[in-house]
Amino acid sequence: MKTSLHSLLALALISLTACSNSPTASKTRSEMEAGTKTGMVKNIVIKEMIVPDALTVRAGDEVRWINQRQDSVTVTVDEPLEYNVSCRNGFSRAMGMGVDNSTTLSSNETAGLCFSRIGTVKYTVRPTDDAQTSMANTHGSITVQ
Repeated sequence: MKTSLHSLLALALISLTACSNSPTASKTRSEMEAGTKTGMVKNIVIKEMIVPDALTVRAGDEVRWINQRQDSVTVTVDEPLEYNVSCRNGFSRAMGMGVDNSTTLSSNETAGLCFSRIGTVKYTVRPTDDAQTSMANTHGSITVQ
């Protein structure tokens, strides 16, 4: 009995030691899901128009959408984000899988993404269904270098 207990304790200790050396063992679940930001923050301001509507960033920079309108808007990136972002803020997981490619921002709310792949990403900003004012769907692009 004593030998069995010692064997179990030794096995548990070996397992814990092996897990502590894994690359994700020191990261919490939220850190792994959110990723990391490695560059600067570049803002896109949403009013009646989006400014700027064309933005150039470096891979790892965070692109932050800021809704300065009185009404809510929805920001939708035209392509899946799962393998294209290293961090996200305000873009939640769709049904627990992947990264949702859209988010709704109330007045004075922000959301951001850190793009990790070089290329051009297109997005649309549109008023939500309950918006009181008329805003045309506005398109923009982000070039990642």
